[in-house]
Amino acid sequence: MYTIHSLIPQKEMRFMEQVFKYVDRMSTRYIDELARLCSMRSVKGDENGLSNARRMIKEKLDGMGFSPEEYGKADEASIVFGRRTIDKKKLVLFYNHYDIVPEGNENAWIAPPFTLTERGERLYARGVSDNKGALMARLQAIEAILAVKGSLPAGVAFLFDGDEETGSITLSRMVEEEAETVRKITDADLCLWENGRTLPDGSPEAAFGVRSTLTVTLKVKSSNGEEHGRMGAELPNAAWRLVWALATLKDINENILIDGFYDDVAHPTQADIDVLQNYPYDENGMLKRKEISEFLLGLSGLELKKKIFLQPSLNINGIESGEPWKGFRHIIPNEASARFSVILVPYQKADDILLKIRKHLEANGFADIEVNADAEGFPYVLRLIRHGEMC
Repeated sequence: MYTIHSLIPQKEMRFMEQVFKYVDRMSTRYIDELARLCSMRSVKGDENGLSNARRMIKEKLDGMGFSPEEYGKADEASIVFGRRTIDKKKLVLFYNHYDIVPEGNENAWIAPPFTLTERGERLYARGVSDNKGALMARLQAIEAILAVKGSLPAGVAFLFDGDEETGSITLSRMVEEEAETVRKITDADLCLWENGRTLPDGSPEAAFGVRSTLTVTLKVKSSNGEEHGRMGAELPNAAWRLVWALATLKDINENILIDGFYDDVAHPTQADIDVLQNYPYDENGMLKRKEISEFLLGLSGLELKKKIFLQPSLNINGIESGEPWKGFRHIIPNEASARFSVILVPYQKADDILLKIRKHLEANGFADIEVNADAEGFPYVLRLIRHGEMC
């Protein structure tokens, strides 16, 4: 296991210590900047919050000499881009997103969701973890390097997505319609994704692959209108119809029952198993954080890590029927919907899994249920072949 100190030469380590000292001196301002960004409700549909976040990011980029640009149509959550190149130096691209998920029930928050609040050694606000904290940390890190050294050791570019939480709609459209522009703004020697994580001992963690998500919505309409609950013996109930359909997807032991679902799942190599054996997953920390006594199926150790990192999963994200937010209503609901996410691993394809879901529901007598994919991704893996090389 390497530590950051063992990977960085002594000369560069001394320089980094100067940068860390600068960050310490600027910590109050840096936290204030993060608080300002977190105060902006940059969720889909809130144009004021999104535009304010874009404006702040562009001001920050401009102050660092990055000449910010915006890409996207008038009705889209624009991509903000900035770049500083250095002749004959490689270019590092940072990807982050400034949009966040809605705050949900504000009454469930301990503190106001758009007010950065310190509790213990942590800062809390809607979107601070995903992804405004990392976004600001990267901008501020580059600012600190420039302040200490006056220059960068490599070219740096930033690409800030404005609708990542809803499937990166703008970027996806640009890939289809403005491919040359996308090539231009993503032309880099190295791209770092939105977050950086550390191990329990504080060592940095690098991921060489990613699982992907297929998000599916099921919709049921059982009749042309809801009726009083006393008619439950004679009229179909959309909520029950949906529950029965969902129950066919997975059993109580977490086995996914869709025919062919596991066909393309990659089998782990011995090298994969060796990496997992040595990976220091903090089981006790996670159990304590979630206030539970054990993980699903009582797993622990290597088998738990296999389940987490190497196997696909299917999870219900939410179910709606009968408009429960209006209070108790003694009705037979005629409509119901559910959203579930399928986490895919390398060699599984989202379109193939979606087709298998449709066939599964039809084969089990649920052809009447509408099936829609809200977002699709693809998994990938870079397999280590020896130290310092990947393929």
